Amino acid sequence: MRHLSVPSAQTQHWLEKCRSQHWSSAEAGITRLEGGRNAIPLNDSAPLESDSIWDKNPHVEIEIQSKGPTHWLEHLDEELVKSYSNDWPRSYEVQGDVLIVKIEEAVWEYGELIADSMLTQLPSIRLVCADLGVQGEFRVRNLHPLASRDGSLETRTRIRENGYHLWVDASTVYFSSRLSKERVETLATANRLRLQLNQPLVVCDPYAGVGPSMGALLSEPNLLSGYLVGDLNPHAVELLTQNLEYLSARRKGIEKSPPLELNPTEIHCRDALEWAMDSENHSSCDLLLVNLPHHSIAHIEALMPLLKRGQTSVLRGWAIIERLELENREQTILEAISKASGTIEEFTFKEVKGFSTTKIFMCFEAWLNLSA
Repeated sequence: MRHLSVPSAQTQHWLEKCRSQHWSSAEAGITRLEGGRNAIPLNDSAPLESDSIWDKNPHVEIEIQSKGPTHWLEHLDEELVKSYSNDWPRSYEVQGDVLIVKIEEAVWEYGELIADSMLTQLPSIRLVCADLGVQGEFRVRNLHPLASRDGSLETRTRIRENGYHLWVDASTVYFSSRLSKERVETLATANRLRLQLNQPLVVCDPYAGVGPSMGALLSEPNLLSGYLVGDLNPHAVELLTQNLEYLSARRKGIEKSPPLELNPTEIHCRDALEWAMDSENHSSCDLLLVNLPHHSIAHIEALMPLLKRGQTSVLRGWAIIERLELENREQTILEAISKASGTIEEFTFKEVKGFSTTKIFMCFEAWLNLSA
């Protein structure tokens, strides 16, 4: 294919000119050449190289490789795809090098074929699993391995989120990458609270899972002075412990100084409702995270003693509620704070996303002061 060779610094100028004159080709992208030049693909309507419009910039012939499939379905037989056009998976979730997909019963017999096509299309994927729904006490996914690139059926994998790494395992622990933005907002809240208190924070996260929120908080230099975290799922606590060891070892200080020593550094495999029964946990944290969406609001009253008294502290959590119950659930939160002798400084209760036709996923955040 014919290309216009131009100095790299002039690429944008010539690209815009070719596009405005409808001379550029959509069949290829810009190719980097030797000697600090770039090649812009031209179509048949572009003037010849001898035309003065090119300001003596030469034309070069570059062999363009045909574009490969852009979707895993393109690796299947066309007639088969047409036969089940409404039944093929429309989406999937990727955790690290593990792909999780729900497959309709109508095409279940083609599950391995689907998985092989996904492995072919997505070279970063090692394992494709079918999601058979949730199971067990901790409502984790029942995953059925369909195809593996290297023969490994291990669902434990490592992800990267907001610049830090976490070990996850969808077959034993709940984790949602969809809440990544919520973790960023938690970090923003924590930074604001640190600024107001003029001191690093102790955070309490009794429903920490594998520790995604802690990943965000520990990655911020000298934001935390300690933490109390845990989960009732022992598999989650195992991964949480490993993730915290990794994250803590990579903490940074400010201006080349070493990071602050963390104290406390407690990790519990224990029902969160029991934490406040231990007097040593009373008034221990500045920031309390409550992420047990189906039960968060009901647990608030039992968790309130964990927050420090006589200063500003923050309660931040997430809840799945009936849309019609929004005002009642908000009032329940406020009443729990009031029962703990708390004064509200600021309160928000906002929808994060829809959950179903009648339910919504909410985030609540209360800036409060519990009387000493």
